[in-house]
Amino acid sequence: ERFRARQRLIDDLAARNLLAEVKPHTLMIPRGDRSGAVIEPMLSDQWFLDTERMGQEALRVVHEGQIRFVPGNWIHTYEHWLGNLQHWCISRQLWWGHRIPAWYDDAGQVYVAENQQEAERQAGKPLRQDDDVLDTWFSSALWPFSTLGWPTDTPGTAPVPAQ
Repeated sequence: ERFRARQRLIDDLAARNLLAEVKPHTLMIPRGDRSGAVIEPMLSDQWFLDTERMGQEALRVVHEGQIRFVPGNWIHTYEHWLGNLQHWCISRQLWWGHRIPAWYDDAGQVYVAENQQEAERQAGKPLRQDDDVLDTWFSSALWPFSTLGWPTDTPGTAPVPAQ
């Protein structure tokens, strides 16, 4: 229980002569709409996508002329957007969605692979899959692939040249 944990922390700090003072502090405490229970943040491991590295590659192909903007003034908006990226947290703690393709052994070592069989081949032992799922926007990007027959090839869905 959080109140006992707080008191124990105060007692431990005081016993080590590390406690300066304890004083009341008024703050807004978030509560659940239905239950009225106090909502407290909980730190947890998350998966992030390094969008900065991806953005640099996207800028490179534009600057080298492989991709052209029409009208050309939109390149400034594109450069501003890609020049200010932050890592994207792609993991969600939900019970539905595309599962994170990562597996763990009993020691906590992580194995990222296309499927469990490949992960277990890497590890040489049985593994358990991460419980998190991909962010909705991430998994939504799979829609065009899945509607066009992915992962198998579908006749008539080959890339069309943009020239």
